[in-house]
Amino acid sequence: MDSKIGRPWLVLLILLAATGRWAHAEQAVPPPAHPTRITTNFYFNSVTDVDSVSESFQADFYLYMEWEDPRLTGADPDLRAQEVKWQPQIDLVNALDQRSRWAAPAVESPAPGRVRLLSTYSGRFRAPLNLRDFPFDRQVLPVYVESSAKIEDVAFDGGMEEKARGDAERGWPADPRNVLSDRVRLPEWEIEEIRVRHTPEYYGFIDQTFSRYRIEIHVARRPAFYAWKIIAIEVLLVILSWTVFLLEPADLGDRSTVAVTLLLATVAFSYVVGGITPRTSYLTLLDDFLLGSFFMIFLASAESVVVFRLRGSGEGRTVTAIDRWSLILFPAGYLLFNALLWARVVAAHLG
Repeated sequence: MDSKIGRPWLVLLILLAATGRWAHAEQAVPPPAHPTRITTNFYFNSVTDVDSVSESFQADFYLYMEWEDPRLTGADPDLRAQEVKWQPQIDLVNALDQRSRWAAPAVESPAPGRVRLLSTYSGRFRAPLNLRDFPFDRQVLPVYVESSAKIEDVAFDGGMEEKARGDAERGWPADPRNVLSDRVRLPEWEIEEIRVRHTPEYYGFIDQTFSRYRIEIHVARRPAFYAWKIIAIEVLLVILSWTVFLLEPADLGDRSTVAVTLLLATVAFSYVVGGITPRTSYLTLLDDFLLGSFFMIFLASAESVVVFRLRGSGEGRTVTAIDRWSLILFPAGYLLFNALLWARVVAAHLG
């Protein structure tokens, strides 16, 4: 009885062992050339959910690869696709999660050694973001395609001309009409260009270099939401704080009420803003603006205390002069602060 139960398991183990050896043998097939140049193209069906907090984005795209395999030239034309034993082992290096679907490799009839392979990828990809210029920032949404074969065996080739191939560091632009679906919409971002590069990537812990194909979507944030919902409201709060200069210096209670109320309103507003802006360990431009605006309201409150004390000392004419000059210097200082803060990034954004 035990032998009857054990026989199917024995057969299954033999089949698994044979399958493993076959898979290992298939992976051991050498590339057709050293290096084998992979001509790569792509097409994005969707790019969505650019998350500044998790520094990632969602994408769905086709990846198309071609290479020459002279070993197929002598094969039966009807069986050439089945004779394809070698394929580049592709890995999406910056994928956080991915789903892929591969089509069977095809061999071109006019060029019997030319192999085509089409695959579909979808998932979330890591995109390190530099948010110091937020909300006028520009970012790069990358997809890194890399082969597990060493660069001596496999090298990516974007199919560009020799002239463009020399600029490996900057890469070359891809026509969005050819690589981007019309359905791609990013409400908060504007796609400026798509660039492609192929670079060597060295891994020191194994002392090997691999070829990497880089797809880089360059985007610029649309700042209108933050300009109207955050910056404009904060500017109004600061302007309201200047009304204390129009009140009687002796009315410290009224002046303090206005200043403290605006300070509390700014603090509460900052909590609301924190829920819709990126949480970073460094200060962004928007953080600098909010802190500067808070400091301006604080200075208006401090000015009220100073003029009240001077009023009590009999310095009436000095107090009046301080309030008049404050009505000039506070707006001028705030205007200069914003000009220095925003001029560079706004000019770059508009340019």
